[in-house]
Amino acid sequence: MKIIISPDSFKGSLDAVQAAKAMNNGVLKVFPNAKTVLLPVADGGEGTLDTLVASTNGRVVDVSVVGPLGDMVAGSYGVLGDGVTCVIEMALASGLSYVSEGELSASKTTTYGTGQLIRQALDDGFTSFILALGGSATNDGGVGMLQALDMKVQDEKGEDISYGGWRNRKGS
Repeated sequence: MKIIISPDSFKGSLDAVQAAKAMNNGVLKVFPNAKTVLLPVADGGEGTLDTLVASTNGRVVDVSVVGPLGDMVAGSYGVLGDGVTCVIEMALASGLSYVSEGELSASKTTTYGTGQLIRQALDDGFTSFILALGGSATNDGGVGMLQALDMKVQDEKGEDISYGGWRNRKGS
């Protein structure tokens, strides 16, 4: 018997890789001779990087970046098993997990840290990217991400837009 185990995460308890391993343990207890294939999945939000890295025997690179509210957070990008393709998961730099419900405000959050992850991966020599956009706490249209990549973004008056749309907080 061959069984494919392909869960998404169980939000708040297990990521997709952990869920697949737990299900595998359960299947093998009931069917000890079964051949199992673990294929954890993600929808582009939290867990996408871990799922892709695990399924390709890749690796994770840790990078400290600006979080959605402008504070430093522990971000990361993944390198797939091919050693050529990297995965940027927006949720790991600009995600909802960094913002409490009371702080969630589209006018105060930025994608700058996501751009920093891309910049670091570019600086590390990568040119092939998978960008997973789910789980974001932001609504700046990628302005912060572009700024982290040294793009100049201006408002209708020709003034620089600061930090992914934040007014009067550039560099904070």
